[in-house]
Amino acid sequence: MSTTAQLQANRANAKKSCGPKTDEGKARSRLNALKHGLRATTVNPVLPHEDPAELEAKIREWIDDYQPTNAIERELVVRAARISWNLDRAERHETALLARNVRKAMLRSKAKRTEKVCDYGRKLFYMAGKRLLPISGPAWSDDPSAFVARLEESPEGVQWLLDRWVEMRCLIISNENWTFLDQFKFVRLLGKQPLAAIDDPELNEIFLAWETIEDQWGTRFWLQMQEMTPYEDPAFSAWRVWREIVPRPETPEAAVAFLLSIAEREVERLQELLMDIEEIEGDDPLELAEQASFSASDAFERLRRFQTARTRELLRTIDLLAKLRAASKKATKEANPPAPRKPAARPSSYRSDPIENLVAEGMTDYLAKLLEAGERPSRTPQKRANEATVCEAETCVLQQVKRPIVDSAESERSQSVAEPEPARAPTSNVSDRIQRGEGVVLPPGREQHAAINPK
Repeated sequence: MSTTAQLQANRANAKKSCGPKTDEGKARSRLNALKHGLRATTVNPVLPHEDPAELEAKIREWIDDYQPTNAIERELVVRAARISWNLDRAERHETALLARNVRKAMLRSKAKRTEKVCDYGRKLFYMAGKRLLPISGPAWSDDPSAFVARLEESPEGVQWLLDRWVEMRCLIISNENWTFLDQFKFVRLLGKQPLAAIDDPELNEIFLAWETIEDQWGTRFWLQMQEMTPYEDPAFSAWRVWREIVPRPETPEAAVAFLLSIAEREVERLQELLMDIEEIEGDDPLELAEQASFSASDAFERLRRFQTARTRELLRTIDLLAKLRAASKKATKEANPPAPRKPAARPSSYRSDPIENLVAEGMTDYLAKLLEAGERPSRTPQKRANEATVCEAETCVLQQVKRPIVDSAESERSQSVAEPEPARAPTSNVSDRIQRGEGVVLPPGREQHAAINPK
């Protein structure tokens, strides 16, 4: 049996939210486990961040372009539009994944270079001290010039050195007391060892500037570095002592100005170097982005398979729609065959007799030559015109060749007695009238045509 406390706890829990009650809330909660929505199978696959009006506009655009004529074609067009919608979503998903990969690659590269800069900076300011054992101390060689050169290879390293020199400049301007650590950093930022001050003119002048500002300031620091240098260091020699190889600054103000000039020189040099390196390595982020713009992971392989399958489905849908339309056009054509074509009407001037056609066309001279040669004229006007041209050319040549023979025959005929011509039977044939030399009466309506085209 439940106790009073349990009953009160149950009543309190019942007053709390037990999930959505309205249809809108249930619809939102249904998408809680949604990841990318590529395999959404709902009738209207619109995700919460998508606009349903865009999908409706795409469907209307496809319908306006294809103009479906029945319910089947409309269903195919709508399905093709939705497949295209899924392909657009897959492309957006791919773009988002690749963009995230590009950003991660760029951030990873920046973090890696920053980590390298911090490592070189720690080594540059590392103070080894005496080794208790031959194997004690850092595993790397303590070479400040190499550390500075490595830091100057990247924009992050140059910026790190620039920040340290700005700190040194602020320390000089503030006129505060220096510590051994400040002096150690100042010398190491130049890529040099403090013990080299007895041989390096610039370092010797820096130590003498410290001596000018405060008595025994530079000497104490050099002796401290000598004391902390391991005896096993090949560069160390117990016989080395402090010495001055350059003139001292005349006043403390001149010494401060000299130290400030060194800091200003390094700041200006590093600023110019930073600009040059950023210009040289300006394409490095772009190269990283290009390298990360393609992924061969399993997730991207599944995405590409999904896109390939949806593309094939879209092409099959469009191909099926085209086949249905071709079959519909063929059925319509078979149901409504075209009307038979009527033969072209013959011209009104056409006659079955080619002799009458020649007479109607005003080609009586050509007809007379054909009849005299014993030939029959052609039926088509074009062929008759070609024959007339050839006949005229041949007649002209024959006249030139036979002219002497004709002249002699005429002279002999004039001397002979003319024999009476036999009587001809009367006929109404046009060819007979032309052979007898009688006049030919042209049909009505052909007088003008004969006058324009005499041949």
